Amino acid sequence: MIVTTSYKPTEEILAQAKEYANELNWKLVPRNHASMNALRKQYNVDRILLVTRDELRCFVGEEPPIFFHPSMAHVRVQRLIRGEGDVMLQAANVTKDDIVLDCTAGLASDSIVFSYAVGEAGRVIALDSEPELCLLLRVGLDMYSSDVAILNEAMRRIEVTCADHYTYLQQAQDKSVDVVYFDPMFRTPLTASNSISPLRGIANPNALTLETIAEARRVARKRVVLKEARFSEEFERLGFQMVVPSGTKLAYGVIQC
Repeated sequence: MIVTTSYKPTEEILAQAKEYANELNWKLVPRNHASMNALRKQYNVDRILLVTRDELRCFVGEEPPIFFHPSMAHVRVQRLIRGEGDVMLQAANVTKDDIVLDCTAGLASDSIVFSYAVGEAGRVIALDSEPELCLLLRVGLDMYSSDVAILNEAMRRIEVTCADHYTYLQQAQDKSVDVVYFDPMFRTPLTASNSISPLRGIANPNALTLETIAEARRVARKRVVLKEARFSEEFERLGFQMVVPSGTKLAYGVIQC
């Protein structure tokens, strides 16, 4: 795994690249106008972190690069501002000032919506077990600027933590958060979701365990929520008591605590 920069990097960009390489324990290499494919072959690696002035991009194999963007969170927050509903928030029964633990943050689209919903006095803790994803997320949430001020504020409030969710839950106190949320890699991928495909090369692929759900039930005051494909067998396997459809492809499983 290597870290490199854009062409003709400034001293500031080089310093950032060195900092990120040290954090990930990856090798920092000069760009020298080489393409990503050339660097991958030269250093025999499948992951490259590209540091530019405006963003970080992570290249995994020959997939399109992964980078932070609020994605559908931008649209969903604007709908909420207009007074429209959101199925995820309804399934989680999230209200102002709640504490939400997002155990599988990915690129934080759902965390952003939760952060808007809980407001300034609430908290959203976004966990991910993969260090490069956590780095992309932490830097992206801090750097990205949209034309919606309240969305920017919601992004800045999210607390990113690099941790295995089961270990984190084991160490958490009883009834210490309001909602524990899971959006793992689906057991049966939705092949039409092109935005998720590159993420599969870097995200934790492991299925949730019954032990994890038991810990989540202990930690949550209100609800444990699972996002999955609408007709997934995971809801029944993991003991979710209610399934709330969201369109034709997705659903949210709910456990009342």
